[in-house]
Amino acid sequence: MAASVETAPGALGRENLSDDGLTWVDVEVGTQTIKVLNWDEVKQGILTLSGQRLWPAAKLLALLMHFNPDILEGAKNVLELGAGLGVVGIAAAKMAANVKVMITDGEDEVVDLCREHLNRNFEKGQDQPQCERLFWGEGLDEFKKQHGTFDLILGSDVVEGKDSLPPFLHTVKELLSSSPTAMCLQTYAERPYLPHDLIERTAEACGLSYTYIEWENQPWAHHMVQTQDPSRWDRFSPRWAKLRIIAWMKPLSS
Repeated sequence: MAASVETAPGALGRENLSDDGLTWVDVEVGTQTIKVLNWDEVKQGILTLSGQRLWPAAKLLALLMHFNPDILEGAKNVLELGAGLGVVGIAAAKMAANVKVMITDGEDEVVDLCREHLNRNFEKGQDQPQCERLFWGEGLDEFKKQHGTFDLILGSDVVEGKDSLPPFLHTVKELLSSSPTAMCLQTYAERPYLPHDLIERTAEACGLSYTYIEWENQPWAHHMVQTQDPSRWDRFSPRWAKLRIIAWMKPLSS
């Protein structure tokens, strides 16, 4: 999976820039090509919203699903939390056409960006994921009433500080279905504010079990290696930060 800048429809004659300074890129996920607007801080300055650019943890999660199709085979409905550009949710929808996919983020501006990406990546009249605003820990009963619960929840680099882990996990627990195979897959770059002992304590407090998924020695791991591609996508790789995968589950007795 790699990204390359392209001259996209709507950006012709503008050096690939949209009205708000984002750059159209192609994201290759297996045989699928996903078009998204990505912020390049080298060209455009300091990033204001983390949801406006591609992150390596999203690449890892999309690769995990692509090379392990059984992840999606058992899911009837999928939820992406903190979707950002929506690459992971869009990839899931393209990999499993019969699965209902819901893409969410807590920022209105990012949700609007996701909706633009959905319109770009799905043909007119073609079933596409829903996209809604969801702020973790808020309005979950109403959200469940409207959309139900989910067999698979996805989150890539969504925890931006220790205080955001509890509401993320609370949201996961509330929206995860009661299916014995239901799980949340979270990918993230290991950082000082998210140590293992904090994850362990928060998981216990939220009543969730978890396991780490080893991926570094998988045959497809080389897709995460840094390349000479000048795009922003591969600049940040395992050479720069340790990427982790956690599978969160409800205890079978709950």
